[in-house]
Amino acid sequence: MTIDQATREFVRKRANYLCEYCYSPERICTTRFTVDHLIPKSLAGSDDVDNLALACRRCNERRYNFVAGFDPETQTIREFDIS
Repeated sequence: MTIDQATREFVRKRANYLCEYCYSPERICTTRFTVDHLIPKSLAGSDDVDNLALACRRCNERRYNFVAGFDPETQTIREFDIS
């Protein structure tokens, strides 16, 4: 299923037009940001808005289908259990 235009615009506005990973503003980039799946579709992620994030091209390509992130409590990078 593809993400419709209304959902894309909702995600863009919710993110204040900033990449939700590196906080780069979309207005200064040469390409429009993409809507990324936090839990990738390849790992059974959904198109629900809670699973979507606005991402610049660099961050989206770098993430690929990895499910890891920075844990502010432990100050470490950890993999998330999606089972």
